[in-house]
Order: sequence, then C-alpha cells, then structure tokens
Amino acid sequence: MDASSGEVLLRVASDADGFPSVYFHLYDSSGCLAAESGGLESFPEGLEVRSSDGELLLEVPIEFGGNMQYRLYNRDGTLLTCSDGTHTKINGLLRMEAGREARPRQVGSS
Repeated sequence: MDASSGEVLLRVASDADGFPSVYFHLYDSSGCLAAESGGLESFPEGLEVRSSDGELLLEVPIEFGGNMQYRLYNRDGTLLTCSDGTHTKINGLLRMEAGREARPRQVGSS
C-alpha cells in the first residue's frame, strides 16, 4: 500500500489449495498507470506486466510455489519496493498490512 495515498498497489492471497490470487494497480517509473486487475484473480498460466518502456513491473509464475517478481511505483513515480523473487528491497512510503479475516465485534453489556 502506498502510505502517502492509502492506495493498494498489490494484494496477494491464497485460495484453499494454496494457489495465489493477485490484485494489482501498477504504475510505471513516470507515475503513469501501466496496468490494473479488476479484483483478486488467479493466473494459472502466469502473468507478466511490463511498462511501455519494457521494465518488468509484475511477474506471477506459472509453477506452484514459484517466486513472484515485482516493482511497485506510486502515482508520483517513486519506487516503493521491488523484489527479484528472492530478495526484496523496501523503500520509504510503503505500508504493508497482513490480511485478516473479518471477525464480528463483541459488544460489551453496560
């Protein structure tokens, strides 16, 4: 998540069988929207998203358990984080949140 705007750029979730579903809203290094998904989607044939100048922005592997690669820029073109699938570099303005199941709130009696 881009901490400056609160915009979710990448979300990865696993289904019951452990296969990944991915939501993305990707900008390139100039801050232009490069690609977006409609919601959480699975990509059994893999996925590669590149900017107009050929920079790899997201790669979802075909093989189960493969390493995902990404470069996440915000709408200002600032690089927030990047991963080659093995090493991840985190820069400022990135906020990460763990997925949580919605739980009913308990209301105490007065």
